Amino acid sequence: MSDMEKATATPAMPMSRALLLYLACLLGFMLLLMLHMGVDWVPKLAVLVGYLGAGIFLNRIVLRGLIEWHPVYNTIENVASSKFRQMLLWPFSYPALFIQMGVAKHL
Repeated sequence: MSDMEKATATPAMPMSRALLLYLACLLGFMLLLMLHMGVDWVPKLAVLVGYLGAGIFLNRIVLRGLIEWHPVYNTIENVASSKFRQMLLWPFSYPALFIQMGVAKHL
């Protein structure tokens, strides 16, 4: 295997860093949610923006660093639906992604 093939075969971001970024986003969102429940001055819009902002951040940084789309599946429909699902359901979909990647790595 040449150096070029090795460089493209490994993800740009290690799994541990991706997991730490996910946990930081989850903790930040939970803190924002608890702050919203405790005080009246944090509007619902701030919670929604925080939730979507964390999903967009994870898509732009973590998903881009972990996933390398195969040319066969690199279509607008596949990529857009995956990224949209990851953005909207990020508290649930990223743990599933980490489990799938861990199983694929170790099997």
